[in-house]
Amino acid sequence: MSKKFLNTEILVEAGTKMLQMVSNKFEEIEQLKFPVVPKVQPGFLRQQFSEKPPLEPESLDIILQETEKKIFPGLTLWSHPNFFAYYPSNITHASIIAEIFASAFGTPGFQWLASPAQTELENIVVDWMVYGLDLPSKFLMKNQGGGTIAGTVSDAIFISVHVAKRRKMKQLNINTDSAKVCKFVGYYVESAHACATKALHLKDIYYQKKLPIIFNETLQNYIVDIEKTIEIIEQDINEGLIPFWLSCSFGTTGTCAFDPLDQLGEICKKYQIWFNVDAAYAGSSWIINEYREKAIGLELADSIEVNFAKLMMCGLTGSLFYVNDKNELAEAMGNKIDFEIYKNKFTENYDVWDYKDWQVALGKRFNSIKMFWMIKSLGLNGMREQILQKIEVAKHFEQLVRSSNRFKIFTKPQLGLVTFLLVHEDLSTQNKLNRRLQELINENTLLGFISGSEIKGIFYLRVSIANHTTTKENVEHFWNHILKLTEQL
Repeated sequence: MSKKFLNTEILVEAGTKMLQMVSNKFEEIEQLKFPVVPKVQPGFLRQQFSEKPPLEPESLDIILQETEKKIFPGLTLWSHPNFFAYYPSNITHASIIAEIFASAFGTPGFQWLASPAQTELENIVVDWMVYGLDLPSKFLMKNQGGGTIAGTVSDAIFISVHVAKRRKMKQLNINTDSAKVCKFVGYYVESAHACATKALHLKDIYYQKKLPIIFNETLQNYIVDIEKTIEIIEQDINEGLIPFWLSCSFGTTGTCAFDPLDQLGEICKKYQIWFNVDAAYAGSSWIINEYREKAIGLELADSIEVNFAKLMMCGLTGSLFYVNDKNELAEAMGNKIDFEIYKNKFTENYDVWDYKDWQVALGKRFNSIKMFWMIKSLGLNGMREQILQKIEVAKHFEQLVRSSNRFKIFTKPQLGLVTFLLVHEDLSTQNKLNRRLQELINENTLLGFISGSEIKGIFYLRVSIANHTTTKENVEHFWNHILKLTEQL
């Protein structure tokens, strides 16, 4: 074997150095030696490298040094104990180790024959999580439905729109050149993630309807208005439009609200609308009985997304995507397209699924090995434990907020997310104060980094307990920092 392009001795030596460097950085991050967001300006990295690539090879020691000294300082540190923004992007040591194996052998995994173990391991882990999350049994690979690990949740939602559109065309017995396609209407809840509207846009759906939300006093959160939803759908039908897709959320980005899946599912069933459940963040919580009980109606879903890079610790990419009918999905994604090089006896004569028919891309990364290592190394109990730990820290932060007469909790805290705001009798002034407070907080991200949001004209602050390294002591220091900054307003 030529050692010029793959030298196992160098692999071990340089690989060990890389693992040591990464491990050191994790230790330093936990010790708060770096801010969450780097203090760099656009173009900072480009000016450190030549315009053209090197002509001759350079040593891996030099490349490693540049990685540590030039590239690492420009990272936003999502694993930082004081990262409280957005939603988490979590990783565990097991997933990092598995990433080495995932990359090592270059398996594209587009069909069973291309890498049998890769395809079958993905079958195994998606089935494991049907049991782990207590999903309806129809999503098991042996039944009508099934699952995959999508590139991202956004990819999965786009595919759900595509398959829903194809299903409706089949129901109406029309082709893409039919004028009726221009009357298709897709629905998403007002508080939904922007990827829902993007998916409809990419599928050229002209009619995109935002379903209004209302504040539910019992839940202390903003959820979809069921009565208005029915009114909008029926009005669209009366005006000649064709409802075909509806997406709701279990764990909205803004406030971690849980839309009523059972009621929306029944509406979609009545009007023959594809029902998508975006549970990217909170779907992982179904591993805990208390939260699974809040998701009544999952059996009505045509598709579900759960991102194991968020509340779980799989790292990117870990987006579980389940569909009610895998044959319908594969057909809509072009599994009948004739291409000689794909033909083989296993696809044609055995009960195997080629994941090229579940996505837009042909090649597929070996992401299932990362999920396999995470599940095996933590077990279901460990997966529950790390979620409950984050919830406990968030409850402590909630108590700190409630102890102040200048702040109030905005919506009911859920699954590690606390929404709050600095109170003022005038809403316009209140919004300005909270926006300014966010700016002051994010000027020094060594002490904390947050992202605010707005709903129904109210701007509020969000603290998401993102990492297992975040402790009660961390949030206490952060809260004291907020109180000091408030004095400047």
